[in-house]
Amino acid sequence: MKKIGTFFVVIAAVILIAFLAWDAVFNKSASKSFFDMDTVISVEVIGKNAEEVLSESENCINELDKLLSRHDADSEISSLNRNSGGTLSYKLVGYFQTLLDVSRRSGGAFDFTLGAVSDLWSFGYKPKVPDEAELKKTLAQSGYENISLSGNALTVSGGIIDFGAVGKGIALDEIRSILEKASVREAVISVGGSVLLIGNDSKVGIRNPLGDAGRSIATLTLSDVCVSTSGSYERKFEENGKAYHHIINPETGYPVENGLVSVTIVSESGILSDALSTACFVLGLEKGIALAEEYGCEAVFIDENKNITVTDGIQIEVTDSNYNLVSYEQ
Repeated sequence: MKKIGTFFVVIAAVILIAFLAWDAVFNKSASKSFFDMDTVISVEVIGKNAEEVLSESENCINELDKLLSRHDADSEISSLNRNSGGTLSYKLVGYFQTLLDVSRRSGGAFDFTLGAVSDLWSFGYKPKVPDEAELKKTLAQSGYENISLSGNALTVSGGIIDFGAVGKGIALDEIRSILEKASVREAVISVGGSVLLIGNDSKVGIRNPLGDAGRSIATLTLSDVCVSTSGSYERKFEENGKAYHHIINPETGYPVENGLVSVTIVSESGILSDALSTACFVLGLEKGIALAEEYGCEAVFIDENKNITVTDGIQIEVTDSNYNLVSYEQ
């Protein structure tokens, strides 16, 4: 009996060692932060090929920036702007289809042809309030209606295509593809104000939009989704005693003034979360919630009175007593 007992102990030990070895191979963790797409990018992964995933993700972001940046003379977007359109690469076809759909369904609240309007405001450089007459003229020449897509043939009859509002969300979708191919079990990818969560439930903080930027005022419990936030605090300046932020109302050419200070969108799609966070901010609370729900997304709206309004599917914990969680009745 002693020999049999010893035998089973040995077998159990062998199985345990094998399991630990397997777990060590398939649960390698790695993380890296770098600067690209004009923002800080953080990649944290757990999986068999963690280090390779980090390298591939960084290369992916670098190539994506070269594809989408309208300020890079060699990018595909720059070529489309110079030549009033052209034949799109496979990836860009899908991007344009999605963005045109959001533009139409939001009634133009989201518009990715306002590059020239944005330039007049000089956000990110030396911001200033543009000349009103010049702003009106430039705005009249812009508009997503000037974009025509037939198959992979794009025609641009006005405006300057600018993917600045959605590039970070697109980056999340591209990195997700890398993670899926590598069978990554858990990951947290942060590209500026957009985050991809893979695996077990994670806590995501919502930044304080009216105070200390380093402190969160609420947390969301999420898994296997993309989260994007648009806020009036991100890029702003003051001129003649008035504050201006970077989220432009496509109807007026001026920053949105509707009482909102932050909108967070939760979606399975990175590009949708990014585009809708802007569209819903521009639309305001009621129309913004309706649009988010139309796309099957969840949303968090914060206004200048420190009220937090969420859609039904959000699991939120308010951690700052200065903010109030209010119910929304349609």
